[in-house]
Amino acid sequence: MVDIAQAWSVAQAALEKPGNPVLTATSWTIACSYLSPSRRTNETGPLELERAATDALQQIERAGLQDNLLTWYLAQVRLCFTQLQHTIIAFLDEYDNAAARDDEAGQAADVVARLLHQIGLWTRTWQRPIDAFWPTAAPLASYRQCCLTSLYSVLPPRFSHAFTTYLRSLLHSPSSPSSPSSSLSPHSLAMPTLITLLDRYDPLLFGLIYDEIEKKVDRDCRGDFAAPKLAALNDWLAGGVLGWVSTIYARSVEGGQEEAKKMLKPTFSRFEYHVNKVLCALRTTELFDMIVDFPSSLPALEDLKSCLYKTDQRTLLVSRLRDSMDRRLLHPGADTKDIITQYISTIKCLRVLDPQGVLLSRVADPIRQYLRSREDTIRCIVTSLIEEGNELVAELVATDARPLQDARDEAENFNDPKWTPDPIDAPLDFRKSKGSDIIQLLVSIYDTKDVFVKELQVLLAQRLLLIKDYALEREIKNVEILKIRFGEASLQGCEVMIKDLQDSKRIDQHVHDEAPDIPIHLTIVSRLFWPSLPNPALKLPGQLGKAQASYNHQFALLKPDKKLRWLPQHGSVNLTLSLSDRSLTFDCSPLQASVIELFGTKDTWSAEAAVSHVLEVEAEVVQSVDSQQVEQMRVYTKFLQGILTNLGPQPATRMHTTLSTVIPDYKGHTIEELQSLLEIMQAEGLVEKSGNDWRIVK
Repeated sequence: MVDIAQAWSVAQAALEKPGNPVLTATSWTIACSYLSPSRRTNETGPLELERAATDALQQIERAGLQDNLLTWYLAQVRLCFTQLQHTIIAFLDEYDNAAARDDEAGQAADVVARLLHQIGLWTRTWQRPIDAFWPTAAPLASYRQCCLTSLYSVLPPRFSHAFTTYLRSLLHSPSSPSSPSSSLSPHSLAMPTLITLLDRYDPLLFGLIYDEIEKKVDRDCRGDFAAPKLAALNDWLAGGVLGWVSTIYARSVEGGQEEAKKMLKPTFSRFEYHVNKVLCALRTTELFDMIVDFPSSLPALEDLKSCLYKTDQRTLLVSRLRDSMDRRLLHPGADTKDIITQYISTIKCLRVLDPQGVLLSRVADPIRQYLRSREDTIRCIVTSLIEEGNELVAELVATDARPLQDARDEAENFNDPKWTPDPIDAPLDFRKSKGSDIIQLLVSIYDTKDVFVKELQVLLAQRLLLIKDYALEREIKNVEILKIRFGEASLQGCEVMIKDLQDSKRIDQHVHDEAPDIPIHLTIVSRLFWPSLPNPALKLPGQLGKAQASYNHQFALLKPDKKLRWLPQHGSVNLTLSLSDRSLTFDCSPLQASVIELFGTKDTWSAEAAVSHVLEVEAEVVQSVDSQQVEQMRVYTKFLQGILTNLGPQPATRMHTTLSTVIPDYKGHTIEELQSLLEIMQAEGLVEKSGNDWRIVK
């Protein structure tokens, strides 16, 4: 007799063996049906297991098929993402419609927040079986990787734009989305998914921050040079942008926001570098205007100096500033005085940026060459040196001022204990602009300071001839100051001219003591020490002629060994003209006074008759410095004829070198002056030019 109960137990045990294919297949079907992610998309909380599902999963585990079941489950998750792609596209369509309405820009951000929240619900719901049946770390990591891969595959390209817009709205939001007061807002609910997606879309976040930095710099700094901006930008970066980024990442790291800041420190350094780079790029485009506004632009220059140190955009600065100079300054429409003023400001500004002077040496060369090509540069510089209130006057009287040197005399002093090698990026002619003296830099535009000394003499002669009451205090002060810089020997001629006026005052006082009725006062000059003064044949008829004769007589009594040679065209006459209805008192030239006096004898004069009484029209009071220099070069005519006779045809450059070598007094003359002299000799028929060579006319 068979024991039925015992037989049933044996049969049941056989069915429950791990290798039983029927039971395993049945359990697989039950488990797959229960675990399918398509059954649940928005469930939360722990997974509640039914009895049948628990038994089925235990049987699969006994059969060693739990890894196969995990593989199947991950495949189902990927399939669900594909099936839910239409939901994602629907959200993005809603975003596009909301973004098209400018007045509802915030609504577009809310749509993206709801999409991110929905994606988070899906991933958290589908993770519940993983937490329940595969509680170890490896299956969870596989699930998360599967979710990210599947999600990235179904997100369309336009999601990047929507995600960037959402990040920008968070950055501009007045309150943090992670604050407790907003824990149930769409943005807070979307935050976990946002943090997850940043692993892939962090370039969008960083690109957004770079874009915000560029807008902030342009909005706050463009055209404003009177206040420092870099510190405020760094404060905004550290307090606003970086605080916001660290708040986002604080959810994904242990230790909260402080730990997130430590983790993101390299990234923050890149943001800070970008601030300096963008501000530097902006200021280099505005540097010309900053130079014009100096010294009120000093705060902006200090910011630029700091940015250059951190970003090393010196080459960009030089290129942009030289382009601005060529376009806005170095053209025929700019006045020479304005160019010199801008050059002086450029020197001061670039020394703020680079005390070593490398930037100045690279930027200043085109300005110096252009100034050298202008005929009135020397006169403008010299006028500025003695013009009351000019900034160069302060440079002249500076306590640390040193005597000026010729540009070709400057050389390295290797015995100086403070000597340092040139910077690695210094140009070849760096030493010429290395000095700290602005006046030295202006003088070094030309090879020698002698051209300035000659112009100083011409300008001083003009000013002295305009003095009517022998008030020389200002001119004496100017000459004494200039002697400190140019040397006493160079300004010896200026001292002689001043002494001539002092002697003239004493002589004139003596003459008028002896003959008080003489209505004229004289300035008596030494012919050899004054610039060449033209002497046209001008007669002084009538009252002026009688006064001239009386003065001659008194002077002869005082100095019988000397004789006056009159230059009446350089004086002025205070004249009272009586008309039928009124009287006019004014200053005029002796020529004008002579012509007016002619009408005291008769009412009508022909031009020829007037010329016969008063010859020659007025000429310039003092010749220009260029014509004087050429006239002074005539002493070298015989030397040039000898060179061309003995050595044959020569170019002007070679003759210039020969004269500089064999004639010590030739020092200070330029090749341009020699060319002018050769052209005069050519006009006189002494030499002729063939190609680049000059030769004697046979």
